[in-house]
Amino acid sequence: MKKTKILLVSDGGVTSKLMEKMFELEKYGAEVSMIEDKDMYAMGPITDRMLQIELGGVAAALTYKPLLDVCKDKDIIVVHVASINEEIINACENLKVAAVLRGGYENADVEALTKRGIKLINAPWRSAHAVADFTVGMMIAENKNIARSNKLLHEGKWCKNFVNQEYIHDMRACTVGIIGFGYIGRQVAKRLSGFDSKVIIYDPFMDPMDIAKAGYTPVTFEELLAQSDFITLHIRLSEKTTKFIGVKEFSQMKSTAYFINTARAGIVDTEALINALQTKSIGGAAIDVFDEEPLPIDSPFLKLENITLTSHLAGTSCDTMRNSVEIGFDDIKNYLQGLPMQNVRN
Repeated sequence: MKKTKILLVSDGGVTSKLMEKMFELEKYGAEVSMIEDKDMYAMGPITDRMLQIELGGVAAALTYKPLLDVCKDKDIIVVHVASINEEIINACENLKVAAVLRGGYENADVEALTKRGIKLINAPWRSAHAVADFTVGMMIAENKNIARSNKLLHEGKWCKNFVNQEYIHDMRACTVGIIGFGYIGRQVAKRLSGFDSKVIIYDPFMDPMDIAKAGYTPVTFEELLAQSDFITLHIRLSEKTTKFIGVKEFSQMKSTAYFINTARAGIVDTEALINALQTKSIGGAAIDVFDEEPLPIDSPFLKLENITLTSHLAGTSCDTMRNSVEIGFDDIKNYLQGLPMQNVRN
């Protein structure tokens, strides 16, 4: 019987060691080989590449030539951030499945894959637990001034009075509005139950009945903005969600509300957010993602006293990359056994 040829492309995130699990697919009739994307040797260049592709599309990243050289006869290609672009797709004579071991799949040319009838799969919930943990941490850090106090102590200052002194609350006394009830939004809601917070949810792409069936309170967008003490974003960046939160939305929030973004910078009108914080029309913010990364040293964010900033760390976890491989492994195993794949995107 002809074996299904699988090519793995490891890098500094999904390392060769982590990819080794994929060789277990040989038990199911596969022939597995691996190359390493040496351009993406560490998380720094990987993060830069992700941002580059998210802003400019798959065409913004150059083809990794060693991949082009060996992909011709492969049935399945498994990558992390290496581009599966039109050049790669055209070079493949037998490709049937392209696997992107990321929560998104911006580094794959979906249109070109679909035209060829090649299935695209990804690892949609790989960082859901890491981002959910981080999101709740950001809420607490901003509300309780953890990061600010740490910074001031390092500067030799002992501060007991902060800009939000009059609206520091216990989480059990707070209403948290979650925008987006996908993998990450659900995990955030689950964690907040341990704090006894009131959780309300709006998802522009989901039937409110599905939210209610999951045991949570669906609300309108306007209700969420008006009622929430914390508002946290967990929707994907797309044409429909670009600048989803802007001047109008910030004006509808409580003056004491905290705005949390661990999703994508493009979902928010950055100028509107900065103005809302400068004028204190909202209480504060905790932000992990930015239009320009690294954050420029002259960024207005750095002059604000009512914000917690982190360097795009929400998905960072030793477990995230391992999750990626396990999710991809399970789907490819299903494919080899003639079973449906769970994470098909086209």
